[in-house]
Amino acid sequence: MNKKYKMLAVDMDGTLLDRNKIIPDENIEALFKAQMNGLKVVFSTGRVIESAYSYAAAIDMHAEFVGSNGAAIAYENYEEKLYIDNDEVFKYAYLCQELDLDYNIITEHHNYYYRNLNFYNAYYSDNKMVKNSVILSKSIFHHIDEIKDILENEKIIKMDIYETGENRLSKIWNKLDHIKFCVLRPEYDYIEIMDISATKGIGVNKIANHYNIKMEEIITIGDGGNDISMFEKSGLSIAMGNAISSVKEFANMTTDTNENAGVAKALKLLKVI
Repeated sequence: MNKKYKMLAVDMDGTLLDRNKIIPDENIEALFKAQMNGLKVVFSTGRVIESAYSYAAAIDMHAEFVGSNGAAIAYENYEEKLYIDNDEVFKYAYLCQELDLDYNIITEHHNYYYRNLNFYNAYYSDNKMVKNSVILSKSIFHHIDEIKDILENEKIIKMDIYETGENRLSKIWNKLDHIKFCVLRPEYDYIEIMDISATKGIGVNKIANHYNIKMEEIITIGDGGNDISMFEKSGLSIAMGNAISSVKEFANMTTDTNENAGVAKALKLLKVI
């Protein structure tokens, strides 16, 4: 058994979850074996942290969490959230509406979706494992002015902007403040905006530091552009077989796809389980 590693940080969508947003049995078994062998398991995701909580609860696992790409972290009895400037979010909201781009705004207690729930349905629809409709508070609005007064009294964690055709995201990319915020485009069809210190890599490292785990003792597994930051802050980084080539270039090795329990296969290959 490989005793070199003490932490496993695993992405969710496209990695731990299959296309139906379910954790396959092989991966569930692998996570519990990793824990039994002394590894701290971290769910590290761009999802809101409450969604990560729900998956851990569904399999009855005590885990650590990095949510919203590091804008929210949780371990033991501690939770930390990083916020972005409301006025800047309002400015980007108006710009999105001018460019006919869909977007959502995530606050501490509610998720606001502009015009439709397409993005929510793609990631958070209920399935046999989790009931996000019960866990996540959400609503639709049709103009930022409708919710501006409400948001003045709320803390904003994250903003997502989605492609609506004709490569409109490229028109807004250079108008976003890449110095003040962490701006990511994990996939072609959406952009994520968080606090400048909100990355999966920083989030995973904060948790590792709490447990006195060294960077070289961390395994990270992911498939998207937002996983690169944690690849760079770990001893061993693993890209999924379904990851794009530019992500694989940052990883030490590649495993099978999320449809074929690539997480479990990688951990078996490394003799971590």
